[in-house]
Amino acid sequence: MSTEDSLTSSSSLESYPQHALPINTAMNATSSADINSTTSSPQKLIEVHTLEILLWVLEKHVPFAIAVNKCVTPIWYAIGTIGNIMSAALWLSPRLRSFNSPAYYLASLAIADEVFLLLHVFYELENPWLIGALNLSGWCETWNLLYMAAQYTCVLLVFAFTVERFLSICHPFRSERFSRTSRSPKVIVAIVMISVMFASPQAYFWHVTSYSECQLRHSETAQGEKSFYYIWSWGSEMIVFGIVPILVLFANICVLRKMRHVGQLKIKDATTISTANMRYLSTTITLLWVSFFLIITTLPVTITFAIQNRITLGPNLPLQEMAENSTWQSYFSYYTARTIIKEIGMCHHVCNIFIYCLTSKRFRRRVMHILCGPLVCSKPAEREESWRNPSPLLKDTTKICLNSR
Repeated sequence: MSTEDSLTSSSSLESYPQHALPINTAMNATSSADINSTTSSPQKLIEVHTLEILLWVLEKHVPFAIAVNKCVTPIWYAIGTIGNIMSAALWLSPRLRSFNSPAYYLASLAIADEVFLLLHVFYELENPWLIGALNLSGWCETWNLLYMAAQYTCVLLVFAFTVERFLSICHPFRSERFSRTSRSPKVIVAIVMISVMFASPQAYFWHVTSYSECQLRHSETAQGEKSFYYIWSWGSEMIVFGIVPILVLFANICVLRKMRHVGQLKIKDATTISTANMRYLSTTITLLWVSFFLIITTLPVTITFAIQNRITLGPNLPLQEMAENSTWQSYFSYYTARTIIKEIGMCHHVCNIFIYCLTSKRFRRRVMHILCGPLVCSKPAEREESWRNPSPLLKDTTKICLNSR
């Protein structure tokens, strides 16, 4: 496979599938001299054979996409780091754990999201900033393994607590053995082990070349779509990022249908419902929102990953003529759309704390306690209000009797 072919394949460094491949598969070392020699004449044909030249072309033709790529991600880092650390700490606190059976899942999800964001910093340094943050033997292989394992863990954790809530609502008598709080840590450990197992081949696929660059092994790139790397990556990622979110969607639909059939959704008199049922309903709504949020942000990124092999770079042309070439126009449009979808897709690693604040009264009170001090929300009347309305989404809404006919 030539360098040009590798740039147009799914293994290109600038591409961002679910598996955000960090390094180009067959690229020589680059320097500013490459761009200077390529762009010395306006009418000179530009051969896009390095990532540096490709990013330079994109910056000339789609500067908005490059700006989004460089500016939005650091904002996600800042918001996500604060939100995930706070979420993990609060869900692991004894007070919230005692009132929320899925607290272990939500705390683990916050930790996995934060690990992903920390690892993503190294990818961001590689592309679009062109800083070799992975060009170290051992770290190149380890990073690829951990990066994929973190993404798998996030999706499978959401799948786990969605299945648990599905069983407890739709099959309450069968769910007793699966919905115990003591079982949650064991399930989480099993999920982490499965994620590492699924991601372990990445440690073989990637290595540091003689040019001191983290790249895909030549033995894998030479075989193209028949390679073990291609088959494994497509298979595992379509399962985790395609099939699993769809299963989560169907499970959520079943939960909503069951809730609708079992009880009325409007709460006309909050005193007729036990505090335990209100807390259970509030937790269920929180989990449903987290699940739907994952689906909405994950599936579009998976779709862009699935179609990227059909999008290729255009022929060698002068810079101005690229804008008039249909192949290059398609690539520029795809790159812009994918960049925006990628940034939106990252928000499910960042914004869960806002869902918790909107759907959980107790969580929101704890956040306010941290931000504003212990005097906030400390009046007895407000404590009583939190018992009657554990979630703002439940005020003046419908009465529901879960696990009953």
